[in-house]
Amino acid sequence: MKRTLYLVLAVIVTTLTVTAQSPFKKYDIKSGVVTYDQVMKMGSFEMKKKVIVYFDDYGMKECRETYEDNKLQETYFSDGKDIYAMKASKKTAFKQGSASRGTELRVEWSEFGTEQDRRSGKYKKLPSKTIAGKSCEMIQYDDGKGSVSIYGGWSKILMSMDLKTKGVVTTQQAVKIEENAKIPPSKFSVPADYKIQ
Repeated sequence: MKRTLYLVLAVIVTTLTVTAQSPFKKYDIKSGVVTYDQVMKMGSFEMKKKVIVYFDDYGMKECRETYEDNKLQETYFSDGKDIYAMKASKKTAFKQGSASRGTELRVEWSEFGTEQDRRSGKYKKLPSKTIAGKSCEMIQYDDGKGSVSIYGGWSKILMSMDLKTKGVVTTQQAVKIEENAKIPPSKFSVPADYKIQ
């Protein structure tokens, strides 16, 4: 009996140790670069941007760059420990707090809403859609008050996002994805000539 108890305890300790050492994988691939076209419409007003997201370590390190007229405006990144926001025009970085899962949304059905929300139909799966050459899982959220969001994901990576609220429509769609790309470490650090606040 004593020997069985020790054996059971040893198995539990080993399992907990292995689990604690297993890193969380936000995405199914180690690294990549996703380029998006983003459009925001409000009445007759329309704003177009280009967004490029770089990621490594399965998404734990992540960097989102936003461009207007091909000029870098903002950078938002996680170095795996902390999150920073940077304004290119001011060469200033702002520490935003601790990082736990990169910067971007992970598209995983079980992480959208609660089980009750999914059962009620507030969140629902839509037919798959091909985006940037990838067959994407599509998930819709409808709050029942006029706001509808549709997310598309491949390998848990956000490939498209359509947000519709009263008077505002924002779309972001991947136009290109580079899988297992070599990402420069500089994408996950504050440049030397920037001031950190």
